[in-house]
Amino acid sequence: MRTVTIIAALSAAYATPVLAQSIPMQDGGPEYGAVEKVSGLRIEPRIGYDRVITELNVETATDSAGVREGKSGVTYGGEVGYDTVVNAGTVLGIYGGIDGSSAEQCFPDGFGAQTCLKPGRNLTVGVRGGYLLNPTTLLYIKGGYSNGQIRFDYTDPQFPQDNVRASDTLSGFHAGAGVQAGFGRNFYGKLEYVYTDYNGYEVVDGRDKVSLDFSRHQVVAGLGVRF
Repeated sequence: MRTVTIIAALSAAYATPVLAQSIPMQDGGPEYGAVEKVSGLRIEPRIGYDRVITELNVETATDSAGVREGKSGVTYGGEVGYDTVVNAGTVLGIYGGIDGSSAEQCFPDGFGAQTCLKPGRNLTVGVRGGYLLNPTTLLYIKGGYSNGQIRFDYTDPQFPQDNVRASDTLSGFHAGAGVQAGFGRNFYGKLEYVYTDYNGYEVVDGRDKVSLDFSRHQVVAGLGVRF
């Protein structure tokens, strides 16, 4: 029932406008004489740009329509990971993270009421793999599972008894790539892009179908320490 309520409110709102650290080098590439310098536990705070996309699609027996809206904000959080060297120049790792976002989308219905969506906490677990371009610079790709929270608020000043506040969690996947550079003895900085796609909602009534999907694009900078 909550899913139907959320989609119904958003449908009405949308319909109003449109219906490694220092590593010695050899000729063959990086050498890992001190593996502990590129392997082990790491932890980092992160902050960056977040673009949350909401897409509503309506299909009937005779017609179809879709609306795609995006809202930008700031993402903030942290990540913990563990990396290990598997051969000369190649690094593999696992990680887990949590982040929040300031992005919020509100859709007025033209009659004083509005529906607002805001992402809550987002949890990630995944793997990454990369190659050292030089003794301190790692180029990597990453991907894994995401679990995001979506917060829903419907407010109607004329009929406050109809106000609704709810939240739900959505599973999905994320994939990205980045570059990481070490400095000092145990510190590193990195910049990465991550795309996340969540399993949304779908309601089918006979030959009619309404779907609501969420995705996000993030560009994030992190500053970490390796133990």
